Amino acid sequence: MSNIVKKRFFRSINASIQSILVILTFIPFYFMLVSSLKNNAGITANYFGLVFPIRWSNYAQAFSRVIYYLYNSVYICGISLIGVIILSCVSSFIFAKYSFPGKNFLFYFYLSFLMIPGVLTLIPQFVLVVNMGLMATRWAAILPYIAFGQIMFTYILRTFIEGISGDLFDSATIDGANPFRIFFSIVAPLAKPIITSLALMNFLGNWNDFIWPLLVLRGETMKTVTVGLYSFTDVQQTQYGLLFAGFIIASVPLIVLFTLNMRYFVEGIMSGAIKA
Repeated sequence: MSNIVKKRFFRSINASIQSILVILTFIPFYFMLVSSLKNNAGITANYFGLVFPIRWSNYAQAFSRVIYYLYNSVYICGISLIGVIILSCVSSFIFAKYSFPGKNFLFYFYLSFLMIPGVLTLIPQFVLVVNMGLMATRWAAILPYIAFGQIMFTYILRTFIEGISGDLFDSATIDGANPFRIFFSIVAPLAKPIITSLALMNFLGNWNDFIWPLLVLRGETMKTVTVGLYSFTDVQQTQYGLLFAGFIIASVPLIVLFTLNMRYFVEGIMSGAIKA
């Protein structure tokens, strides 16, 4: 067997394995989509096929409830993301390009909070929120998300800014640019893919959070998507068709968000944003 034939053979094997893995990856999504069009009896009768009549009403019922959860999730994740981006950009720029007493100690002390498991901070964080009078308000979720989300954001963004040539900053300073002009004219355009990739991961992490919103958000009108979908599970019986329809509706904003920003996300990954 010649080398060319061997290469073609192994490429075929590799392509076959990858195709099988892709199919296996999409099986859960297919099952969720098909199950969202059936009731419990239909799911039991045929797990992977459609059962007639198709229950499009599952989506109407699920949407009437999920729309409020989507609003809460978008509001909380959006406001917290804006806060994280603003604070992280300011702090990373200062840590990267300015010198002041105790800078390294302060930065590593700031970074040490990443070593603390999130579950250990639940009780102190909960007590703090209660003492601040924020319970049963959206700020009880927004402020902790901002506080903890900016740590990794700042660390990675600072590493990137330090890699930018100092000649660019010196030239801008000589031309009379202030720090804000320097950041928005030099740092922001260069760091746009990294900021976008970090913002997407931050948004996704807050969107999928379950424990903290369950603790601090009270009432049906305050629930986020993850907590709201959990309430679809009834004490006596779970309507799986309705639940799966809610899953699909709740995933649409994330699909749209990643689709619109996928180019920047990939650029941020390729440029070493996650290497740190």
